[in-house]
Amino acid sequence: MNRLALLLALLMASPALYAAEKKMFEKMRTYCFGRYLVDIPYEAELDGQLSKYMNDTIQTVKTSDTSLKAKIDKKMGDLKKKAFPYYELSKEINNGSGVILLGYKEAFKDPMYSIDTFKWDRGYAFITSGASYSDKGIDRTVSLFADYLKNVRYRSDRDIPKEPGFCIENGFILNNGKSPQFEMASITFALKNNPDVWFSIDSFTLSKPEPSLLERQKAAKLDERFPGKIKAIRKGARTVNGMQGEESLNEFPSDNGMGVAHSFMWEAQGGFDNPLNPKVSIQLTSGEGVAGVTGESSLSAAQMQRLYESVIKSIRVRPTAQ
Repeated sequence: MNRLALLLALLMASPALYAAEKKMFEKMRTYCFGRYLVDIPYEAELDGQLSKYMNDTIQTVKTSDTSLKAKIDKKMGDLKKKAFPYYELSKEINNGSGVILLGYKEAFKDPMYSIDTFKWDRGYAFITSGASYSDKGIDRTVSLFADYLKNVRYRSDRDIPKEPGFCIENGFILNNGKSPQFEMASITFALKNNPDVWFSIDSFTLSKPEPSLLERQKAAKLDERFPGKIKAIRKGARTVNGMQGEESLNEFPSDNGMGVAHSFMWEAQGGFDNPLNPKVSIQLTSGEGVAGVTGESSLSAAQMQRLYESVIKSIRVRPTAQ
C-alpha cells in the first residue's frame, strides 16, 4: 500500500477508532487484588492472576471435593514412599477447614520440612506447596498455615469483600495485615479488540530498600544503548491516591520501522515488611508481538495515555482492608 492509500485508510478508520475509544471508557468494572481495588474498562479482559502468601504461591483450581481428596491422597502416598521432592510424611493435620501435609527430610544432617496445604470451598480448591522450611520455628509456621486455611474462602471475581483481608484468584483470605509477612498480588488484562495491548497491576511487600523506577531506568542507560530511539512522553514524580511514586511513559519504534510501540509504567515503593503498605506498580504496553517481536501499536499515544490515566487514577487501598 502506498503512502496516499495508507493515509486514506487511516482517515477512513479514524471515526471507528474514536468510537472504539469512547466505548472503551464508557463503563468500568472494579476488581479486587491483594488489599487493593482498581477500575478496569469493560473492553479489557482478565488475562491472569497470581498470588503469594507467606512466600508460597496460592494455586486456585476449579474442581470437586472428591477430586481434591484424590490429589491429597496422591501427595500423601508420594511422601510416604519418599518420592519427589524426597520428603517423607511427618504429619497430617486436619483442623476442620483444610489439610496440611508436613514432610520431613535431613539434608547434610540439617532437618528440613515441606508444607503442602489444601482447602476446598464451593467448587474451588486452594493449594499451596513449599519446601525447605527450617526446623527453627516450624511449629509457628505450621500454625500460620493453619490460620490461613481457616480464613481462606471462595470469592467470585465480582465480589468485593467488606472485611479486612487479601484478595486472590476466586478467593479471599480474612486477615488484618498487621503482622509482617510476604504478600504478592498480580492481575493482568488484555484489550479484547486490541490484543497487542496489555497491562498488569502488582503489589508486594518489600523486605529491604531497592532502587526506584527512574533510578533503575537511569542505570540501564537505555538512551545511550538506543540513541534517538526512545521518546519520553512523560516522566517524573507522581502521587496516586496518597501513594508517592514515579512514572515513565515512553514511545519507541516497532521492529519493522512502520509504527511505534509504548511502555508506560508507574511505581510506588511503599514501606518494608508491611502488608498494608506494599510496593505497587502498573505496567501498560502496546505493540506486543510474537516471540519477543515488537509490533506496531494498535492504539495511538493519546489513546494509550487515556487508558493509562483511567486505570492508574483508580488504584486505591480497599476501604476496609485495614
